[in-house]
Amino acid sequence: MVRRRIYFMTMRKFLILFSIFIFSVAANAQANYKTYSNARYGYSISYPADLLKAQGEAANSDGQVFASDDAEMRVFGTNMLSNGSLAKEYNAVVKEQGAENVTYKTLKKNFFVVSGAKDGRIYYQKTMARQGGSFVTFMIEYDESKRGVYDKAIERMVKSFK
Repeated sequence: MVRRRIYFMTMRKFLILFSIFIFSVAANAQANYKTYSNARYGYSISYPADLLKAQGEAANSDGQVFASDDAEMRVFGTNMLSNGSLAKEYNAVVKEQGAENVTYKTLKKNFFVVSGAKDGRIYYQKTMARQGGSFVTFMIEYDESKRGVYDKAIERMVKSFK
């Protein structure tokens, strides 16, 4: 009876300590995200600073590259050409990636998404049309072997991209 009580007390302490550990890991994971904001095109995105290092804003202030040994992310704004449209941009991206490599694509009124795999790399692109005739784009490409790491990060980045 005494052994059983000691066992349950030990397990209870273990569970409490384990819960504290998990909570601190989750808090640290959230703390490692930073937000990049672009004044010229008025967009922002949160990115995992422990995975991707900011390379500095472009000279024309349209965006920034974030890189690591196994991934590269680009965020940028562009002015829409007078004969351009979101649908034309979407079709150009699908064609550039190769329709056979695209595993997901969607075109909506104000944005499109194209993703897939090509040459051992996963890619994802979201482009949004903005008022005033501009596009803002978030694109990332990374090694397929890092899919578990980056897929989770992309979910958060997509939700933060505004």
